[in-house]
Amino acid sequence: MSSLLDTLAFRRIDPIRDAKLAVAHHVDACVASFGTDASYQGDAAYLRWLRARVEEYPDGNVLAYRRADGVCVGQLELQVPYGLTVGYVNLFCVAERFRGLGYGRALHHYAENYFRAWEASRIDLHVSPANETAIGFYRRMGYKLTRIEPRRPGSMWLMSKPIPSPLYSGQRAG
Repeated sequence: MSSLLDTLAFRRIDPIRDAKLAVAHHVDACVASFGTDASYQGDAAYLRWLRARVEEYPDGNVLAYRRADGVCVGQLELQVPYGLTVGYVNLFCVAERFRGLGYGRALHHYAENYFRAWEASRIDLHVSPANETAIGFYRRMGYKLTRIEPRRPGSMWLMSKPIPSPLYSGQRAG
């Protein structure tokens, strides 16, 4: 996995220059989650929201590109609100043609490092119970169902994962 991570370059999202790509990823995530883009709030609202997130959490809102050919494989929208120790994943998107190839693990590694740098001790995210592929991936990454949150329409699952300290990886400090 680390060798795949090494093949990627992460770049901060530019909400103007990257608008079309960011919108496409967000719509793709809506379709993967709910089977339709009906929950998508529209380009203007999403890009306004994204611009604010990028200003507040610049290194948490990134596009991942393969270094070899410059092809975008995914997008992350991450945040750790000031004063909190819980990181939140707003969007975790691997472009459809790159799913199942290990890029999700590489993006997750980036996310864990980002949250660890902000001294977060846990990662939270919401996932549609209909998105079985994503749920399986998150479970493999160590997430557990925390609670079911009713919403209209349907419900969302809150999944959480503690962020392991680098010292718990079996290595001892010098």
